[in-house]
Amino acid sequence: MPLKSLKLVLKRKINKFKGTIGAGNIEIGHIDRNNLLEDFITKKEIKCYEYTDFREIQSIERGNVVRAKFEGEFFALKSLNDDDITIRKVIDELKLLYNIDHENILKFNGISRIEGDIPQISQKNKYLLVLEYANSGTLSTYLDKHFYELNWNDKYRLAFQLASAVLYLHDNKIIHQELYVDNILVHQKVIKLASFGLPSVTFKESSNAFLFDIIPYMDPKSFNTKDYELGNHSDVYSVGVLLWQISSGCQPFRTGGYNANLATAILSGQREDIIDKTPLEYSKLYTECWKLEPAERPSMRKVVTTLETLLNQPEILVIKEDNEKIKDNNATEDDNEEIKDNAAEWVKNILKNKEVQFIPFNDLKNSKLLSVGAFGSVMKAVWTKTDNFVVYKRLINTATKYNALDVFIHELKIHLHLLPNYYSDRIVRCLGISQDVTTKEYLLVMQYANGGDLQNYLNNRNLSWNDKKKLSYQIADGLNYLHNENVLHKDLHSKNIVIHEGNAKIIDFGISKIQDQISGAHTRYRGIIAYIEPKRLLNLDFPYTKSSDVYSFGVLMWEISSGQPPFKDNYCTGGDIKVLALNINNGKRENPVSGTPKEYEELYKKCWNQEPDQRPITKDILDELIKMNFEVNEAINHVRSNVDLENDLFIPT
Repeated sequence: MPLKSLKLVLKRKINKFKGTIGAGNIEIGHIDRNNLLEDFITKKEIKCYEYTDFREIQSIERGNVVRAKFEGEFFALKSLNDDDITIRKVIDELKLLYNIDHENILKFNGISRIEGDIPQISQKNKYLLVLEYANSGTLSTYLDKHFYELNWNDKYRLAFQLASAVLYLHDNKIIHQELYVDNILVHQKVIKLASFGLPSVTFKESSNAFLFDIIPYMDPKSFNTKDYELGNHSDVYSVGVLLWQISSGCQPFRTGGYNANLATAILSGQREDIIDKTPLEYSKLYTECWKLEPAERPSMRKVVTTLETLLNQPEILVIKEDNEKIKDNNATEDDNEEIKDNAAEWVKNILKNKEVQFIPFNDLKNSKLLSVGAFGSVMKAVWTKTDNFVVYKRLINTATKYNALDVFIHELKIHLHLLPNYYSDRIVRCLGISQDVTTKEYLLVMQYANGGDLQNYLNNRNLSWNDKKKLSYQIADGLNYLHNENVLHKDLHSKNIVIHEGNAKIIDFGISKIQDQISGAHTRYRGIIAYIEPKRLLNLDFPYTKSSDVYSFGVLMWEISSGQPPFKDNYCTGGDIKVLALNINNGKRENPVSGTPKEYEELYKKCWNQEPDQRPITKDILDELIKMNFEVNEAINHVRSNVDLENDLFIPT
């Protein structure tokens, strides 16, 4: 591809970007441009910061970005290009961006007015965007500095965060179109996607070097197809390249020149080589993403689901229960349809008998994606009947249509099994079910917890030993409740514990089992290796019992004491996972953290004893924790309130 042709391709991309602004590209004067934005600010659609209130201003990146402190917190300030295109584009997009809310997307906070020149910024302009500050810079910079500290779980986590952010945009009808490594930032080891919707410094027609830098990430179909329509599939291609970069720590095609010849080679099918020891499922995923034909690329939802599965389900540990099947491979299509119909009929019957409350889908407003897991996605919404936050779980079809419904029914059965007696406040409860009016999928509506999961909670807080003992007690209390009801959790780890108002609650009964009952599609193992019953790591026939949950609880106690996930520093290549599993089965455990109270350490060591019959039961665990003389609320006296399901966990919106 000649250089001139490639520049025309890139220019078309620029013009397409500019063409989204609105009615025409008629130039307007500098004063009129500023008046447009001033009018917008005056209407208080966005927050305006006084530039003189910022302190410690310093340059942090090339271009027009500085770091500044406001009320004790650092922000990134980015100047706007002083032209008609930029100002009008800002006005068109800021309303949308101001409402974007995702932990892996750089938060837009508002605008600041300035007067005169700013030494740290190369352009003169009256306005700055006030953005969230990312302390590790771009993903490229982060990988350069920290790549050899990352294990495969760390890489999966970065990839999952990136894909989740892009999925969030796609769910909100936004195509990024500029996904490359310098538009992805990292803050405290967390991905922050940047430069979508707003005018970016990326399009500099005067800089051939810069234009060539983005070639490896661009949808190659756009290289030679006039008026090629960029879409979600184009973002998927870019994500595929970025997933490879996360696996390698290197810029794509770094050994050759970034020029027209590279574009031609990519269009002809050239891709980067798979890095040695890359897990097969991960390399398969990104090679599917960067396929030439858009129709052959996976959806972003599938990318996210696959990454979540990789993060939580090492290949070695795909375990099924005795005599249980995820799918009957000998079943005919008619058989599967019959199972699906029977499952749907069961749901109708429990609604008819008022065993569970039906919540109209239209009563769930302002939905936002919280996470995507192996069996489905979790959305946060406002339930208009109570005006409180709730979450609802949408179960995806992992194999067949009936499979997702079977998983839904299984989890609902667990909740219905618990309801007739009383419902422990240590369990996130089911408030009812709903049905998507468009897809007809059934949804589980659950309580919302405002503190996130335990793993993140521990990572972001400096807890006292009193706090740690209290959390351990609350989890043990919830587990004791489940065991008294003959329910095995089977997937107890720090991502399946959530925190609400400082109190721990157990979630996710996707693979739980009512003891002595045979279950169905839910039996796909999704556990994390460090929490798994050691006897099952190398012997899939070893039965899962209450003592297996106790083992997981012991690991959780250690995690609470340390603030870190177990075996966090283990370099999880495919071979290393097998070695770790073997070592755990042979008695390997994490070392006690300095300063751990002796009685606390002794208790979690009893819980993670290699021999199941030597582990304590949950009632004895509670008794031991009570003896540790820590301050908790009325839970110490085993007082549990039977709270109205509709009004529990009131969170004003």
